[in-house]
Amino acid sequence: MNSRVAVVGVGGWGKNHARVLSELGVLAAICDINPERIVKYSGMYGVPGYTSVDRMLERERIDAAVVATPTSTHVQVALRLIEEGKHVLVEKPLAPTSDESRLIVEKAKDVGAILASGYIERFNPAVRELRDIMEKGRLGSPLFAEFHRESRRPAHIVDVGILHDTVVHDIDTARWLLGEPNKVYARLGRIAGPHEDYATLIMEFDEPRTAVLTANWITPKKERRMTLVFSGGIATVNFVEATLRIDDEGGGWEPRIERKEPLKAELENFIDAVHGGAKPLITGEDALRTTLVAEAAEESARLSKPMEVPRS
Repeated sequence: MNSRVAVVGVGGWGKNHARVLSELGVLAAICDINPERIVKYSGMYGVPGYTSVDRMLERERIDAAVVATPTSTHVQVALRLIEEGKHVLVEKPLAPTSDESRLIVEKAKDVGAILASGYIERFNPAVRELRDIMEKGRLGSPLFAEFHRESRRPAHIVDVGILHDTVVHDIDTARWLLGEPNKVYARLGRIAGPHEDYATLIMEFDEPRTAVLTANWITPKKERRMTLVFSGGIATVNFVEATLRIDDEGGGWEPRIERKEPLKAELENFIDAVHGGAKPLITGEDALRTTLVAEAAEESARLSKPMEVPRS
């Protein structure tokens, strides 16, 4: 891997991108508006640091960049990088709205830039193992999925609520495992802060499949799990521990899973795409469709009725 990759935004999750890219030997520069972070991480990884994307682009030869800035800035930063012909991985959500997400997708197409987004659960080894089992038909037809995510509110998330920051992970995972939803019904609520901090969604699919997603930033414990009911068994995924349990007619068992850090797998997938390999596992179009589901959920909660999910 001889790509040169920059990270824009090294607070919150961005510092993890910088760490993994450094481990992969491709980190070329970092950029952040906080000078203290620049000093810390440029010194830690031995790469130039900038407080301006424009200055970084003027001085550094980079092939690609990870955008891990606050969601409200994704459009501005991503478009600037794409305009310069850089391949981009934008952390989820791709943009605050589907219209803005579409702008990024269309711009990347226009210039021929690779565009990926950071829905990391597709790279969770337990989820990937379950997908492989499903593709082999070992559990029969999927019927019903239930997702739970609970934790305190992350301190660095200030510009979106739990729907666009957290629930979108499970929306994307449900889409990957069950297909595209037709309708969504949602209830959202707020206890503290300017945005919703708890949510429940019901997603309906073409075939008789349903997904129920619940999440909150209220409870003190951290839990992230999924149960998927099939015609021939039940699969339970612990996202945090990356474990998978299958219960079927033969009893309960846990498949052998190859352990790999999901973020490393995600970034390797992006770099492979930059080098002309297969398209990213999570494309800009995927991220756009997940945002369309989230927006339909917002409208459902506002109107207290199920909403159709636009296809594009």
